[in-house]
Amino acid sequence: MPGTGGQMLESLREGNASSWAARNPTRAVIRPRTPPPQLTEAQKATRKIRRDQKMEKTKLLHDAVAEYLAEQKMKIEMLARAHSITPKSINDIIGSQTNYHKSRKPQLTNVLVHAKAKEMNADQPVGSRYTLAELREMVANDPQTKNLTKEEKVAYIAALNEHREQKGLSVRANNSAAAQDVVATTDRIVKELDDLRVRTGIYATLFIVRGHINDTIQSAMHGTDNTEDFWEDVYEHPMADFLRQYEQWACTQNQNLNERDCLETVRKQVRKLILRGLVAVTGKKGIVMNYNNYDTAIVETYGVRLVGWPQGVKFISPSNIGTVGDIRKLRDALKGRTCYWKALTQAEVKAHSAELEARHSAGEVVRKPCKKCLDSGVPRKRKAVPTAGQSDKENQRMSKKAKGTPAQHRQVPKSAEFVESSNEEEDDDE
Repeated sequence: MPGTGGQMLESLREGNASSWAARNPTRAVIRPRTPPPQLTEAQKATRKIRRDQKMEKTKLLHDAVAEYLAEQKMKIEMLARAHSITPKSINDIIGSQTNYHKSRKPQLTNVLVHAKAKEMNADQPVGSRYTLAELREMVANDPQTKNLTKEEKVAYIAALNEHREQKGLSVRANNSAAAQDVVATTDRIVKELDDLRVRTGIYATLFIVRGHINDTIQSAMHGTDNTEDFWEDVYEHPMADFLRQYEQWACTQNQNLNERDCLETVRKQVRKLILRGLVAVTGKKGIVMNYNNYDTAIVETYGVRLVGWPQGVKFISPSNIGTVGDIRKLRDALKGRTCYWKALTQAEVKAHSAELEARHSAGEVVRKPCKKCLDSGVPRKRKAVPTAGQSDKENQRMSKKAKGTPAQHRQVPKSAEFVESSNEEEDDDE
């Protein structure tokens, strides 16, 4: 029956909304770590001895580090006096390191170790699985890994890439794991923003809120330097008020991943991205995108072009793109800046106009006519032109109304700075 799949997903989501994984039943789940088995008394005693030895070594290390930091502090103060700057500035320079690393392509050794781990540890209980060193030794001593063909190597690499991609796109199994992931990732982002502020002088604001009332994620906010003053100076409300309202709005959305990326939602995102880019590159706030006469109404008139439109996606209004895959591909290209607006030079505009003229001379329809109104050709009643006497009386009545109560002269509310074109307007342009 039509709609059975959507109704099934909706019933599953509404039936259990206790966690992010439960609200996304069609997504792969990151398996949480199984707790280790209970230790015996002998094992506990052995671990206590190791722990005491480790604590003693740690204490010696901390004492050495404390001595080093004391010497470093003295040297920083000497440098600050010598260069007439504050010690904090020197500490910021020393501590501005990044934790961001680009992901490397999988190496054959790591690929084979991953394959061996799946083979040997699949059915092993927790505590009995082979360690990384043991798995590497197995790979080194396995004669089958010595004479792999090119096709087999490609297959192993593809399996590891698929595993990494699935792990990155999977959802956390429970609220506790999701909350820990958010805390760890937020700490890294905050550190990156603070380091970027030192290197480039940027200002940044970060809001992180939960997406459902059942989530245990703690909302957080962060601003570099005195960014929090911006919200009070401009909007006359503290930054925490916006965080609270943002959290309330997010919880009322009540959407899982499939609902956030549905066709109509992504269409709306694409329309906004294209229109905002067009406004930014032209500087004209009231401009409207025209897909039907794009070459003449946009490129020739304003001297801008939308480059990087994804291959395989027809250049039409996002409202008329009918597949989720195509509209998501366009959305990702716009967000990734591989599809963007570009200002043309005068020479490029002249060359484009000459090309249009040549196409027009060849008999091609360069500018398509707009759609006619439904009542086109139907005669309409026209207002009679007022005579001089009627015009004077009308002006007198208007002047009397203007002298009325002051309540009639209320300030008209300001219109929105950006007005998004509706589906009907875009369809008319096409």
